[in-house]
Amino acid sequence: MTDAPTARVARFCALVLPALAEAGYTGYGRQARLAADTGMSSSTISRLFKGETIPDLRFFPALGAAARLDPVELLVAAEILPREYLESYQTLSETSRSQVGSDSITPEEAAERLGIRGDVGKRMFAAMVDTLRPDDEAEADNPGGKAAQM
Repeated sequence: MTDAPTARVARFCALVLPALAEAGYTGYGRQARLAADTGMSSSTISRLFKGETIPDLRFFPALGAAARLDPVELLVAAEILPREYLESYQTLSETSRSQVGSDSITPEEAAERLGIRGDVGKRMFAAMVDTLRPDDEAEADNPGGKAAQM
C-alpha cells in the first residue's frame, strides 16, 4: 500500500504539474515526451503526474527547463532551500548588472550572497550552477546543456 503524499510533495506538484501542462506536456504521450526531455524514468514520471513523488535532485535542471521553471523555484518548492533563498535570488536577478558590479563571482560567493551558509547548501548550489553553465562555446550552442546530454 502506498502512503499518502506529504504536504511537501503536494506543494511541489502544485507548482510543477500546471507548469508542465502549460509547457505542452498534456494528453497521450506526455510521460514519454517528459522522459525523453528530462532523462527521468517512466515510473518516476508516472508518480510525479499522480502527485506522489518529488524527482531526484539531479533532474531539477532538466525538469525546470521542460516546465519553464527556474531550478531555484523547484529547490524551494521541494523544501531543499527555504523560501528566503528564492526571495534573495529574485532580488538579485531583478537588479541591473551595473548596480551589482561588473566583476564575476564564483558560485560559492554567489551562494554566500544569497544567504546560503551551510557547506551542504553551498555545494548543492555550486553543483546546480555547474550543471546549468556551459563549459565552452560548443555547449553554449546546445540549449539543453549537460542535463540534456545525460
